[in-house]
Amino acid sequence: MKKTLSLAVLFAGISLATFAQEEKGTRRPITKDRKPRMEKRIHGTPEEVAKLKTVRLDKHLKFTDAQRAEVYAVQLAQAKQAAVHREEMKNLHDRKRGDMKDSRAKMNEILTAEQKELLERSYAQRHQGNFKGTKREFKKRGMIEKKMTGAENTEG
Repeated sequence: MKKTLSLAVLFAGISLATFAQEEKGTRRPITKDRKPRMEKRIHGTPEEVAKLKTVRLDKHLKFTDAQRAEVYAVQLAQAKQAAVHREEMKNLHDRKRGDMKDSRAKMNEILTAEQKELLERSYAQRHQGNFKGTKREFKKRGMIEKKMTGAENTEG
């Protein structure tokens, strides 16, 4: 009796272990080339964007004609606001880039030739990708270093 019970428990454990190892989804893994948020983005004029979004919602929610018109108006207002925001961000980015170029030019006026060369090397290192890892790892590493330096300073 004990042998039969132990064999049943053993087989139940093995079967549970095999079911636990099965993959439950068929989703593709996210790679650098595949960005899930970017796949769904609609490009075009605000009117086109509003129309496409309204059609997508209409398929699921089955709007009446009055609802469809109101939803289109809401989507159009949102798309216009997003276009304005996108343009503002582009202008801000361009202005920031110009400021960076100006500050780099001012630094080049101040530095000696050797210092300029060292600075250019550090810029080149940054662009080659020597700072590998995710933002999270980089922040975590920085926090650990701060804690370590803080601990050293308190013992002094």
